[in-house]
Amino acid sequence: MVTGLGVVSPLNSEGDLERFWTSVCAGETALGEIRAFDTSRYPYHVGAEIDRERLGLSGATREPAWRMAEVACARALTHAGIPPSTLDPRRAGIVVGTVLGGTTTGEQYIRAESRERERDAVPLAQYPLRAVAALLARKMGFAACALTVSTACASGTDAIGLAYRRIASGGADVMMAGGVDALCELAFSGFAALKALTTDTVRPFSRNRTGLALGEGAAFLVLESAQAAARRGASVLGEIAGYASRADAVHLTAPHREGRGLAAAAAAALRDGGFRPDAIDYVSAHGTGTTYNDAMETIALKTVLGNYAHRVAISSIKGALGHAFGAAGAIEAATCLLAMRDGIIPPTINLEEPDPACDLDFVPNRARQATVRAALSLSAGFGGQNAVLAIRAPAP
Repeated sequence: MVTGLGVVSPLNSEGDLERFWTSVCAGETALGEIRAFDTSRYPYHVGAEIDRERLGLSGATREPAWRMAEVACARALTHAGIPPSTLDPRRAGIVVGTVLGGTTTGEQYIRAESRERERDAVPLAQYPLRAVAALLARKMGFAACALTVSTACASGTDAIGLAYRRIASGGADVMMAGGVDALCELAFSGFAALKALTTDTVRPFSRNRTGLALGEGAAFLVLESAQAAARRGASVLGEIAGYASRADAVHLTAPHREGRGLAAAAAAALRDGGFRPDAIDYVSAHGTGTTYNDAMETIALKTVLGNYAHRVAISSIKGALGHAFGAAGAIEAATCLLAMRDGIIPPTINLEEPDPACDLDFVPNRARQATVRAALSLSAGFGGQNAVLAIRAPAP
């Protein structure tokens, strides 16, 4: 059972969940010129950044990924109504999905003058991928596990799936699960070399789409066993009912052109959750706005949903937030739960010229009122990493 959500994004840098949701549904965008590092050597300059001052990072040496995760987790626990001190630490754990870990700290360290490096080497403890999970586990006292998942841009989705499995197997009563990544030049330079970035804005599923924009953020879910949630009379937002991951096994960066791995993951998640394809009311798409990903995802949805793919509502929020790496899947899982709560499907913004090859209902430009009883959240990452969550609304 999901009983709490915490989201930090460029649309709500301080972690206000309702501000995030209102902005996404209103079709707002956080894309703009990148300020975190100098982009003058590149032909690309667009991204989506958090407001570091509002997050308490102005002039600080703390790793932004750690701070974003700290705020998102605290917000999620407050939303769930759980003081960490009330939990049995042996039955509470955390799974963090991340692609970059503390790379921002590493970059700052390398750029610093030698004397500054000698004086301030302590922040390097925040650099390894495992650091965020370890720091959060120590802060919250969660001792059941502190796991790090790094499966490219499927990391946040896989983290939630593994936490769901941990509870289902009886290994924990409460799990904090999600993803986090901070924008850094290392990743930006790689995407620039691949010519995968847009020069203006993100247009998922549009004929005139020109690429993705990088973003940053964090999102964490509080997952509880049904028994633990019932014991404390928790308000349930929804249930992770199914999860699956599959590999394309084709290329280090390009997806399988017919979405083989993504379709297989979606079909397995549906089976795991006991859903027929036509039981799904909403699909939160990966929808990066790149030529091959959007076309592949459309084919994959047709493969797994059949004719019903043309009738289900599908949207991508990356035009609003950019692509937040390991945080993306976790943020999108949170949007599925909020869609269930409020009966509203967020729009795919900037969809003015539909691509004939992307001919499904991508909820263009305006949010839509709808009853959402079941949803799929899809993630597809470099290396052919595909992960899907099947999410069920709470019983009325």
